[in-house]
Amino acid sequence: PPMNPDDPNYGGYDDRPDRRRQKKNNTSTILLVVAAVLVLVGAILIGKWAFSGNNAADDKVAVPTFVGEKLDTAKNMATNSDLKLNPTEKTCENQPKGNICSQDPEPGTDVDKQSTINVVVSTGAPKVTVPSVIGDQFDDAKTRLEGDEFELVVKKKEKESTEETGSVLDQTPVFGKEVEKGTTITLTVAVEVQKSTVPDVAGKTCDEAKALMTSSNLTGNCVTDTETDDENLVDKVITTDPGIGNSVDKGSTVTIHIGKAKENQQVQVPQDIQGKKLNDVRNTLQGLGLQVQVQGSQDGNATVVTSNPQPGSTVNKGDTITLFTTDQGGGNNNGGTNFFGGTTGTVARTEA
Repeated sequence: PPMNPDDPNYGGYDDRPDRRRQKKNNTSTILLVVAAVLVLVGAILIGKWAFSGNNAADDKVAVPTFVGEKLDTAKNMATNSDLKLNPTEKTCENQPKGNICSQDPEPGTDVDKQSTINVVVSTGAPKVTVPSVIGDQFDDAKTRLEGDEFELVVKKKEKESTEETGSVLDQTPVFGKEVEKGTTITLTVAVEVQKSTVPDVAGKTCDEAKALMTSSNLTGNCVTDTETDDENLVDKVITTDPGIGNSVDKGSTVTIHIGKAKENQQVQVPQDIQGKKLNDVRNTLQGLGLQVQVQGSQDGNATVVTSNPQPGSTVNKGDTITLFTTDQGGGNNNGGTNFFGGTTGTVARTEA
């Protein structure tokens, strides 16, 4: 008969429900522990992989562009990028002496830090003799100089000129000089001269006129050399050269003529007036700009005996000359006590 489970000697299978539940709980716990361990190991592996990947990216650097740089400059660039340079020398047509003309790896390539970049340093390009392009049109000169024969670099410089617009006025280096291919040659090219209009400065002072000239891109030069009878124009602009309203080259110098008071002009009383008729002498003196006063006969046919100031004297224009006359008969209006004697004399009259 089956043994009583409560019997101390019972050692067989225990199939009671509480025993089965206990075994099931133990299995679940073990599975949970194993799952937790697997998750932890996975996290560690993923973190290690990600960390390793970032480190790998940090160890890379893009290769800079060394071509066209001087070797010293390239070395500084390499140091700043955690790279090293291995330079060699070679003749290069496209780079002047001392410049890097090629590199390996190419610019932009990702390489490990502290990698060595091979660069070729130019020992100089082949030399060519500079031709003359003065007088040529710029476009033609540029095409020729940059072509396969010379392979120069053309730089343009403009200058106002009366020469044909676009023509080459000058070049540097000059004709006949030997230079390396790739050398820069500067061409000075003619451009149309810009014009300015001489402003209206009549009646202005010198300073006012010069200021107006400056505002018109001109240079004013005052010269006080124009006599004027108008006192309002003394120290004022009378005229300009070139004249007001003329079109001139920008930057030109305009002469500004300033008015000055007329100086007293001097003339000489003619030496040969004695013995001549009054009318003839009077006309001569008035033609010299002198005033005439007659002492003696007023007859136009009267004879001039002398004058005051005397003949040959130097006087100012506008001065009065007194003429002493006598009749042809030798008397003077019935005598008098005047210059020629006589009892009455003739009153002197001034004529202009």
